Parts: sequence; C-alpha cells; structure tokens
Amino acid sequence: MKSYKQVAGLLSVAGLSLALGACSSASAEPFDIKWGETECEVCKMKIMDEQFAAEAIMENEKGYAFDDIGCLMRDWYPEQKEEDIAAMYVKDFNTKDWVELDEAMFVYDKESKTPMAYNILSFAKEADAEAYMEENGGEMMDFDQLKDHTWERGEMKMMMDGEGSMDHNHDGDTEMDMEMEEEGQ
Repeated sequence: MKSYKQVAGLLSVAGLSLALGACSSASAEPFDIKWGETECEVCKMKIMDEQFAAEAIMENEKGYAFDDIGCLMRDWYPEQKEEDIAAMYVKDFNTKDWVELDEAMFVYDKESKTPMAYNILSFAKEADAEAYMEENGGEMMDFDQLKDHTWERGEMKMMMDGEGSMDHNHDGDTEMDMEMEEEGQ
C-alpha cells in the first residue's frame, strides 16, 4: 500500500502535468466548414467546392475559411504576421482531405476552374500533382513558389437561372450582367 506522501506526490505531478498541458498552445487542427453556408473570409462567397477550400488557424485559436487558395494566399496571408499563424490547410484535389499548406504541392493550370479563378490545385503528394499535370498540363509549385506566384485570375462566369451571368472583377467585387428579353418581340 502506498503511503500518503507517495499518493500526494503522484497527485502533484499529475496536477502539474495537467496545468502545463493547459498552458501549451492549442492544437491547430482543421475545423469543420459548413459547405454552402460558411463564407470565405476574403470574397464573402459561400464555400461550396470542398476540393478548393483552405483554412488558417491563428495562435489565438481563431479560424478563417477560404473558398479558393488565392483568397488565402493573395489577399489574406500577406497581411498577417507569421508568428500569429498556428497552421494553414488546403484540401487535396483528389481526396478532399486536409493537408498542411507548407507540405502540399500545387499545380497552376490556367484551364482549370476554381471558385475565384486563381486556378491553383492542391495535392498531398507530388506524384498526384505530376499525374494531374501529365493529363491536364500546368506548372508545379511548392509553398515557397506559391508565395511568389503572380495570382493572375482567369475568366470567371457563373450562370444564374440561365438568365445572365455574374462576373467577378479583380477586387472580388461582383458585377451583374443580365440579359433581359422583352416580351412580345
């Protein structure tokens, strides 16, 4: 049987371990996005396409969601302090699993269609990025190259009820171009 001192010592060590654990930085795991409801932090569009989503988690545990990696890397990331960011994630184009952004490989393919027309696809494995390029073309990049990317946007048109289109300008603003037919003509 353990003495009172031994039990008290074990409890003290356990308590200290719990206290130290509580002081350590929070786990920066990806958070759940409500597809079709959560808005992109930058362009404010609802995040619909899972395979293009990105996230950033801050040291203070605040999370930010993005519908396109361009919104994260072109508009949000340059305004942040590196030491304030706990983690950033992107979705693997094929599996839709979260991948740490600095460990992913990227393909810039002008012909691909991403939500905000930045046309960057993310892959967990370099081999998957190479396989994509073999079939579709494009240019492979790592995280450092992604930081230096020019972030040109491709053409972006979305049909609305077959009546017109929504064009997004470079600042993420939406301009409506509606074609109206007069009745009786």
